[in-house]
This record gives sequence, C-alpha cells and structure tokens, in this order.
Amino acid sequence: MKLTYLGTAAAEGLPAVWCNCSVCRAAKAAGGKNVRTRSQILIDDRVLLDFPMDTYLHVLQNKLDLSKVDTVLITHAHMDHCYPQEFNLHGEPFAHGMSRPTVTVYGNKTVKKTFKQATRAEMKAHVAASVPFVSVRPYERFTAVGGYTITALPAVHTKGEHCFIYAIEKEGKTALLCNDSGILPDEQYARMAAMGLRFDLVSFDATYGYARHGKGRHMGAQDAADEREKMKAHCLVHDNTRYVLTHFSHNCDLNHAQLCEKVQNENFTVAYDGMQTEI
Repeated sequence: MKLTYLGTAAAEGLPAVWCNCSVCRAAKAAGGKNVRTRSQILIDDRVLLDFPMDTYLHVLQNKLDLSKVDTVLITHAHMDHCYPQEFNLHGEPFAHGMSRPTVTVYGNKTVKKTFKQATRAEMKAHVAASVPFVSVRPYERFTAVGGYTITALPAVHTKGEHCFIYAIEKEGKTALLCNDSGILPDEQYARMAAMGLRFDLVSFDATYGYARHGKGRHMGAQDAADEREKMKAHCLVHDNTRYVLTHFSHNCDLNHAQLCEKVQNENFTVAYDGMQTEI
C-alpha cells in the first residue's frame, strides 16, 4: 500500500485560521513543512481516510484525480474530518470524464446524519445514486472495492458518538490509522489481538506534539510511545512496523524540525503535508 499524508493538521490548521500566536506567525513566514492543512490520508489513489474542507486544496497541491477514489472512510462528524458538501458535485454536469463512476462513503450514524443534512438541499438524484452511504458499527469488518479489508475500531474522542479509527488491509499488509483519538482502553487492544489484527504501519494522533497529554480525546508523542508498548505487549505489531505521528495543532508549540528533533531517537516519523510512504 502507498499512503499519502495529504494533510497533517488538527481542526484549526497550521497556521490556524484566526490565530496570531508565535507558532502560527513563524509557520506563515517559513512555509514548507511547517504549513499544515487538515488531516487526510490517501491510500493507493483509491481509499481516502476522512474528507475535510481542505480536500479541494489537496487535489490541487498533489495533482490528484479524485475521481479515482471509490472508498471514503469517515472517522467522525467534526467538520475537519467530514465536509460532505463537495459530494454534491460528484458526476454530471459538475464533473466530466470521471475515472470511476461511484464513490462509497462509510461512517457512523452521526456522520450519516451530517451527510444527509449537508447534501439534502443541493444533491441531485443521479448524483446521490453515485455516492452511496454505508453505516458501520464498532468492530465491524467489511470489504471495500479494490479488495481492501477494513475494520472500524472505536476511537476515544467525541462523547455520544461512535468515533472510529480504521485498520486497512491489502495483500497481506495492514495499516492502523488513528486520526483524532485519545488513549485506547487496554481491553480494546486485547480484542484487536483476538481479531487477528497485526499492523505494518501505525499512524498516531499527535495533536499535542511531543507532550504526554494523558486522558483525553487527543495524544502527544509520549502518549503514542506508551500506546506502542501496549501494542507490542499484545503482539499487534512486529519488529519492522513503522510508526507515524500526524494531526498536529499549533498548541504543541513546535515547528516541523523541532518535532523531528524531539523524536529522532524514538522510531517515529513526523508526517508533513504531501509525505508518501509504502508498506
């Protein structure tokens, strides 16, 4: 699998939309890897993890043919992960010569409600037919177009919503993508092991940069290191598993180079917008 980290920021972006803090001012001035758009990951040009308001910008920056995507996995209903309005424009007369005619969107019941509300006024009937929505439940495993086996796993994030992280498997390789989640309960790791999951790549939420955030709905790199040890204890990873940090906030008070320096001896890759990796 080829993974492209199209965006690597938390909800407010980096620099943040309305912010004038020193971190945001420095990011604007320096540009490059210090500028981060809202988090989104593309797998093999066919599967998208999350659909933020920055998706169109990601298409431009990465010269994507978005119509090649036939699977969209939504983690939860926050707008930086679920911006359904763009699906109104899927198909004629808004899009010609699409590579694939149908894109299936997967998410929880809250995401489904958000999707329907956002597209009710403008989505034409023939467009709606090309964008089916499939509701998924915690621990549900399903097969997506292209032969991807996907498992929806509970995230620790919004109270009252079944937020997800997703395990994505193809041809013997499996990636666990943990956008927007705090520390997982120990019993979840045991259940993941009982399901036979084993990961070649794990992508962690690192909203708080290098910090140890503790209990909450996000993590920092030190939390991710603790979670990695739990995964090792449950045999969910192996010696060659790769570990990536993403979903950064300006509140972590570190630029890209500083984050890299902090974790240089801890076997973490600090993602940046446009970064590609393969497993």
